[in-house]
Amino acid sequence: MKPKAAQETPYLPLGPFKLRLPFIHYRLEKVEFIQGLIIGATALSMMYYIMDYIGLSEELAYSVVIFEVMLYLLHGLLGDPVVPGWITAALPLVLGYLDGFQPGVERVHAMMALQLLVAGIFLFMGMTGLARRFVHLVPNALKGAILMAAPVSVLNQQLKADGTLHTHPFSLIIGFLFLVIIMYSTFYQKWRKQSRLLDLIGQYGNLFPYLLAMLVGVLVGELAAPALTLGTLIKIPDWSGVIHQVSVFAIGVPSLNLFIQAIPLAFMIYIIAFGDFITAKSLVKDAMAERQDESIDFDENRSNLISGIRNLLLGLLMPFPPFAGPLWAGIMVSTTQRYKEGKQAMQTLFGGLVSFRIGTLLCVLLVPISSFMQPVFSVAGAITLLFQGIVSGRIGIDYCHNDLDRLIAPFTAVIIALAGAGWGLLAGITLHVLLGNFSARTGQAETDERSL
Repeated sequence: MKPKAAQETPYLPLGPFKLRLPFIHYRLEKVEFIQGLIIGATALSMMYYIMDYIGLSEELAYSVVIFEVMLYLLHGLLGDPVVPGWITAALPLVLGYLDGFQPGVERVHAMMALQLLVAGIFLFMGMTGLARRFVHLVPNALKGAILMAAPVSVLNQQLKADGTLHTHPFSLIIGFLFLVIIMYSTFYQKWRKQSRLLDLIGQYGNLFPYLLAMLVGVLVGELAAPALTLGTLIKIPDWSGVIHQVSVFAIGVPSLNLFIQAIPLAFMIYIIAFGDFITAKSLVKDAMAERQDESIDFDENRSNLISGIRNLLLGLLMPFPPFAGPLWAGIMVSTTQRYKEGKQAMQTLFGGLVSFRIGTLLCVLLVPISSFMQPVFSVAGAITLLFQGIVSGRIGIDYCHNDLDRLIAPFTAVIIALAGAGWGLLAGITLHVLLGNFSARTGQAETDERSL
């Protein structure tokens, strides 16, 4: 008998989207839901940037985060098999750009123009079908470079005097190492089979490393002790207040000059996000290789469209400095790793992905949970960045199929990380052309690899 072909999780066709509803098309997964319910509180760490750069009060900044977290659900709802997040690596560039404008309406207009341009690029790439072509047309050396730039950029930020590695070294390093061990250590995977406790810790991925980081931070004095806020159970967002202060309907459309000024940075932000599309596609492909019972359709165009819709809504209603990105790599890794364990561990990938984001939404709405996790916000964000960096770097290496790829990619990655996306890509393209690195790509190691 022929083996039964893998099929997609049922869906309702909706133009370029595939509508899937929890409890109807898939079940919720307990492990991912609990993770989201606790570590989803890290989303609130962006409140401080909204307060400092957009000029909103703490109450209104909290409301912005709730709206942004609600938009995460669009990906699973419309058929994009990812755990969406921010375009985190672009945040330092964005904050530096906003520093060049006066606080108040001018700065909000600058942020609005930048976010609407980024939304336009996402939507254009998705609607024209260029997103998928872009992924396939970009040389492997440049794909690898974009992904390898992530760990260099993150380490460069964290090693600065005000970086988390200096301000919270013990909690960050211990939490990060614990997460890497859980995800990738061959010893830990062997021990999991012999210990229920280690297996439980491994199932919950990022949760226990974050809690361990908090415990260590409190014990060594790097973090304040957590405290429960019990006066309010559910946070009611004040979206009306936000819209009346910073939306396009309240302060008007930014000037044409601000849109023109934002063009170079908007393209850099898209290039950074492009690395997340590559990472997402690779993680989904790896997951499918381990599971023969489900076919998962990752479509770059669809992912671009949904990311564009999120940024468009944010840009019009409540500009958001970290932007709406296509991937939270750390959670995507832990979810796909558990998915690989079989149908008994996770029925469908969509169930795991959506469960985490539903948990995240409940987490930011439930004040006691978000207040308890508040001390670890900065460290958890740094752990996420470092882990996302090493995951991107690993996948970047996989894209280097010959010796010229391996020569061009690391050099280009360092320039992207230290001098900016524009200079880095210019250097990478120049080397690619000058060295004649045009041999056909197969997605596997090439049989005609060049030697230097």
